[in-house]
Amino acid sequence: MKIKRCLAALTAATALLCGATATAQQMPQLPTDKEVRIGKLPNGLTYYIRHNEYPKGQADFYIAQKVGSMQEEDHQAGLAHFLEHMCFNGTTHFPGKDLINYLESVGVKFGRNLNAMTGFDQTVYNISNVPVAREGVQDSCLLILHDWANDLLLLPEEIDAERAVIHEEWRQSNVGQMRILEKLLPVIYQDEKYGHRLPIGTMEVVDNFPHQALRDYYETWYRPDLQGIIVVGDIDPDRIEAKIKEMFANIEMPADPKERVYFPVSDNKGTIYAIGHDKEQQNSLTVLMIKSDAFPEQLKNTPAYYAQEYVESMITSMLNTRLNDIASRPDAPFAGAQAVMGKFFIAQTKDALDLYAMSKDGDHPKALAAAYRELLRAVRGGFTVTEYDRARSEYLSRMERAYNNRRQCENSSYVREYINNFLEGEPIPGIEAEWPMVQMIAQNVQVAQINQALAALPVSDNRVLMALLPDNDEGRYPTDSEFAEALAAVDAETIEPFVDEVKSEPLIPEMPKPGTIVSTSENPQWGTIEWTLSNGAKVVIKKTDFKDDEILFSAVANGGYSPKFGDDYAASLLFMSDALSQYGLGDYSNMDLQKYLAGKQAGVRLNWSAFSRSVVGNTVPKDLPTLMELIYMSFTAVNFTADEFEALQKSVASSIHNQEATPQFQFNTTVLKNLYGGSPRAAMTTVSDVERADRGQIISISRAMTANAADFTFTFVGNVDTDALRPLVEQYIASLPGDPATAVRKVTEFEPSLLIQEGSRTAQESVKMETPQTYVAIFEVADMPADSRNSQIASMAGQILSRRLNDIVREKEGAVYSIGASGSMTLDAPRNVIFQTAFPMKPEMKDKVLAIIAEQFEELAADIKPEELSRVQEYMIKSYTEGKERNGNWLSALTTWERTGIDTFNDNVATAGSITADEIKAFVRQVLDKGSYIVVVLEPAE
Repeated sequence: MKIKRCLAALTAATALLCGATATAQQMPQLPTDKEVRIGKLPNGLTYYIRHNEYPKGQADFYIAQKVGSMQEEDHQAGLAHFLEHMCFNGTTHFPGKDLINYLESVGVKFGRNLNAMTGFDQTVYNISNVPVAREGVQDSCLLILHDWANDLLLLPEEIDAERAVIHEEWRQSNVGQMRILEKLLPVIYQDEKYGHRLPIGTMEVVDNFPHQALRDYYETWYRPDLQGIIVVGDIDPDRIEAKIKEMFANIEMPADPKERVYFPVSDNKGTIYAIGHDKEQQNSLTVLMIKSDAFPEQLKNTPAYYAQEYVESMITSMLNTRLNDIASRPDAPFAGAQAVMGKFFIAQTKDALDLYAMSKDGDHPKALAAAYRELLRAVRGGFTVTEYDRARSEYLSRMERAYNNRRQCENSSYVREYINNFLEGEPIPGIEAEWPMVQMIAQNVQVAQINQALAALPVSDNRVLMALLPDNDEGRYPTDSEFAEALAAVDAETIEPFVDEVKSEPLIPEMPKPGTIVSTSENPQWGTIEWTLSNGAKVVIKKTDFKDDEILFSAVANGGYSPKFGDDYAASLLFMSDALSQYGLGDYSNMDLQKYLAGKQAGVRLNWSAFSRSVVGNTVPKDLPTLMELIYMSFTAVNFTADEFEALQKSVASSIHNQEATPQFQFNTTVLKNLYGGSPRAAMTTVSDVERADRGQIISISRAMTANAADFTFTFVGNVDTDALRPLVEQYIASLPGDPATAVRKVTEFEPSLLIQEGSRTAQESVKMETPQTYVAIFEVADMPADSRNSQIASMAGQILSRRLNDIVREKEGAVYSIGASGSMTLDAPRNVIFQTAFPMKPEMKDKVLAIIAEQFEELAADIKPEELSRVQEYMIKSYTEGKERNGNWLSALTTWERTGIDTFNDNVATAGSITADEIKAFVRQVLDKGSYIVVVLEPAE
């Protein structure tokens, strides 16, 4: 019996949606969202068009191809991906780099807004976040899609130049996990094409294929019946539709088109074992995949499909909660485990239930067996009513938020829906139809029905077990029979039903005595309301209408753990970020807290750094009281149970142990050592650090960070009802311990060991690597006056440098797959300007590339062309304009203002447009003259 057949009985509950006697096969087709216009040209090309004004003045242009590496023959391995690269190397209407140059001239950045991806069964190209006020820009984007579809130049010299770039991409991606997968895929997909079609291909083909072979592939597979155009944004659908018909209708179908086959994946008896290892594999991952038939295509656009998706979501949600609970125990047999229901690994034509387990002590069969035991516990004993209530509540809460924010849905969200509809037949009825439908499904599907279907789940047949393991000192790895015996032993066990333990006491044991708001003012510069509280804390409120169901929050303060917590606390400070991802509050452990928050859209994150502190969160208006509870407890009762802390230490230590052997880890270690002079509080976290981290120290540090509420400004941005917020602020924030007389509002002391060390220097080290490549990081660091204009100048300079390095080091020299640079200014600490670039590269070209980069820094201070400045300005103006309608951007700007007194937001568009090339050159010149030039290189050892 297949998983889908087992769960099909649950679709009976959806019969209530369309008549009491309806069966799944009789269910009516769901309507298509009326706001999207879908059409098909006579040549077979499909298009999707939707008007959307979030963000205003922008649109996304995509072309999706039902073509990927699965359409390659053996002698073509890698051509689908190679062809994707060539779409940026010359088309009929945009020869050479004209395509990139044009789009960047209107504010579309290559790599960020302009990109593509090649998969096994699809290739997708995107031009995103395009400013479309000018119709000419819209037409040019459609012309680019047209050229990608039918008019690539594929010049021989461009093909030959791109071979080196692809080779460097292979070098960069050929890490431990990829090497293992390349060996295991033929085992997993026995005698099937999926086992031999990694999109990167083979370097033998990439280096040697004849030019005509690429054109043949292009002309065979890039054709209208396999192509879908998606345009979503602030456009006129009538006009765009007319332009699509005008531009694309003349593309001809081949006279004898080759059949596009979706390759099947066969079932298997018993279990296929695929076990591999590599010295640079970063984690010990085992996954048991239980295959099943894919959902019938003819039923996807019915309520039955949504019922299926709902049931699978409930099963994985409840099972994963159980697995997380076990992982939080110090004696947990695995570092982490997870269940996923979806595609069978990389195949589009088969589904699977995947059970992942990460071992932490090298006993991989034991880790997987423990996760398998929990799957069987659910299959045999089912889930409880309380578990289901939490999972259902969480699911409905997320859907409700999507529904409430339906008027502020991003272009990218619609694009993803339409791509999935075109490529995989996913339904697109729209959230206004989905929300009432899933409510009905959730109401009618009971836990007993889920348990009944789950009990029939076939878990011992049609399986694949894949293990991706790091090398070990003993050189011994688990065998097929050892895994088989471990799973068989669990099959033979009598497994007790699960008992759900849920705290019933309130999160806050005793409500604090409320404080008061002692003064109220308005800030016209920011359009905010400001409250000063009786404990000295400050509250800033920015009401917006950008999202109907979103409130963002932050509490920020200057001053961090430095200098109070010195090197004696180094191990605990390095482990701090991991610990703060798993904290509890008061008597609630982290797991208790997760259960408490089920169905509530509220959360808080903590961050303590050397010179600042922040507590950030988000919620929706109806869950604002829950957020306020979390804020109060985060300031007064951060805690870590001994068991959860120990379990986290073991899990993180196991992960880092595997990473320490990789070149990337050793490179990052070398970089930090050379930047900060070996400071133990500014270093990569090692296994030793994790093991020495002290729970008591971390609790003490955390509580010290929030001991005085008068240090903090609490900012709320979004759909905030001030009248509703006022009593909550008095109850939960004004009641916090606070002393204005001792408040820290400005950092006056910066420990030198926590700043980038002054002085130019070069550090070179070497390690043995499986795939030889040289890792390089270069930093130019200096002190400059901190203000909004200089911050923008630094960013502009970095972007110009980034484009130059890409053009020279990647495109001209073929020395790297990807290279970029950035410029930034820190507004509240010394060594505040940093230009940096970091990349892996071809080892034999190291000296030449280092010389090029040094030369380009000097060139940046000497010459900036008008078109270079214009490209960057267009992009920044577009981004800043879009940011004016984002709650997150307002929150970031307000917190920066409160901490530094620098306004980086209100005039940023005007500032960006007024900066001159001479200003940038002079700024860079000063940085080079007074700064430190730091080069770190990690080379492959002989």
